[in-house]
Amino acid sequence: MKYYEDFPVGQVDEFDGTYLVTEEEIMEVGRRWDPQPFHTDPVAAADSVFGGLVASSVHLFAIGASIGQRPADEPVAAVSALGFRNVKNLAPARPGDVLSQSSTVLTARLSNSRPGVGVLTMRVDMVNQRDEPVFAYEVAGLYECRPETA
Repeated sequence: MKYYEDFPVGQVDEFDGTYLVTEEEIMEVGRRWDPQPFHTDPVAAADSVFGGLVASSVHLFAIGASIGQRPADEPVAAVSALGFRNVKNLAPARPGDVLSQSSTVLTARLSNSRPGVGVLTMRVDMVNQRDEPVFAYEVAGLYECRPETA
């Protein structure tokens, strides 16, 4: 199990796996959560500023959460996300793109109000198969500290 102490400031972790963005999923998420024509209609999207279908930021955020929760070699003692900031769409994600991501530990401190828990702030960077930045954000979260051993 990886605990708060296992995430020193500056550490970069590559997440396991990738995510294939499909046209069907872009349109499904778009229809349900962000019904802009460039997310829902290939014909209308072709005439948009994007020149074709693109994934919505809601979709990219969900993909990032999915990649971030994939089982790794060692589970993480995460408790809860506290908040997100500096969410940035850097380039469109299109059907056929294969996305991957990494995280960088920006800050680490013990919780002032909850013993045995630390607060980590991380920057998450998502890239496509050409290693072009697509989506990024910062997340603060609670992580269990390593239990004391007798």
